[in-house]
Amino acid sequence: MSVYSVGRLFEYNKWAWQRVFPSLEAISPEEYFAKRPFFWDSIHGLASHGYGAEQTWLQRIGGESPSSLPEASEFSTFVDLREDWFQLWEAWQAYVGSLTTGSLDETLRYRNIEGIEYELKMDDVLRHVFNHATEHRSQLTPVLAQLGHATEPLDYGRFAMTEVK
Repeated sequence: MSVYSVGRLFEYNKWAWQRVFPSLEAISPEEYFAKRPFFWDSIHGLASHGYGAEQTWLQRIGGESPSSLPEASEFSTFVDLREDWFQLWEAWQAYVGSLTTGSLDETLRYRNIEGIEYELKMDDVLRHVFNHATEHRSQLTPVLAQLGHATEPLDYGRFAMTEVK
């Protein structure tokens, strides 16, 4: 992957989440916090996990090995979560802006939240971070549509295309 591609995937990730955010803001707190039969217990839990994963990977890139993801209970509302996410993206932007071709070939060593040590090429780390976000958006969007708050189309092509006039 090239430095340009990383930058594009980062911008796509932000773009896509920002198209999910209005639907998350539109649902009632009861719907947002309701227990649901998926991995993170609620829409709030899934959204918080998406944020937490992006935060944790940036911490790992920075040399830390957090022993846990942020708890969903750390965010009392979606608005709180969204504000923290915008701040996190500023930190991600600084990191992505610092990348060089050589840094994509570097190896990241970290401990996962269970304390097991791993190594990954930075190229693979970054592919994972942005692909992981896509996975969780794809889990959220059908639920939001069932609740009457469908999102705009989120595919990369929509992000990348420019209308010719």
